[in-house]
Amino acid sequence: MRTRIFILCCVICVLGSIGIRTACAQTSLEVPGPANQNQPYVPPRPAPPPVYQPDNGDTIQLLPQLTHPAPTPPPPAPAHVNVAPMTAQAVPVLPAVFHGCWQGQVNELDWIRREPGAHKIGFWTPKTYRLCYKQVGDQPFKLTFTETGVELNDKIINARGEVVPLATDGRAYATMRSRLSFDEYRTHFDGSSPTFAVDEGTNLDCRIAGDDMLVSADVYGTRDGTPWFRAHWRADFHKFEN
Repeated sequence: MRTRIFILCCVICVLGSIGIRTACAQTSLEVPGPANQNQPYVPPRPAPPPVYQPDNGDTIQLLPQLTHPAPTPPPPAPAHVNVAPMTAQAVPVLPAVFHGCWQGQVNELDWIRREPGAHKIGFWTPKTYRLCYKQVGDQPFKLTFTETGVELNDKIINARGEVVPLATDGRAYATMRSRLSFDEYRTHFDGSSPTFAVDEGTNLDCRIAGDDMLVSADVYGTRDGTPWFRAHWRADFHKFEN
């Protein structure tokens, strides 16, 4: 009996000793204290700059913000600026091959077309042209006389017209512009005016070939101020005076 009690006491002592060691081990664990507040501040590392890819048409580029310098103000305007006045276009000086007087008559047309909705077109009346390109005194050569008219006709009155040069290549070619106006009697009198007004504007392409001026022309005609016809003709003007 005493032996059992002794053994039991020994077991209790051993178990107690183990518990005490475990408690001591747990209490001896070190818990890290708070960080030292006196350490120097280290700023975070900046993010790497963005990489800008070339635009391939499907992306949107984000461009970095740039600081632009303030624009330099423009210099003050001068107190007064001289401006050349506008002048009329100068009349071209035709080459020497145009010197002299020329005349021609346009009897036939290459073609003629009535403008849409316009009055019917009658027979073509032959047109006449005369022009002189001469020098007067010490003045430059110029067209001293121009006339465009209508072959004598009892249906046409009050014919008047002129020719003006427009441009030249300086050798043997020039463009000119003529305007011819006249009054033509009506075929059937309708109780209004017995005549109607005709205006023909003609662009002339003129080329000198010896004693001939080869002319090709486009005509635009109006009747009482409204579009009437377009036509084209070619003719040879001959020199009749040097």
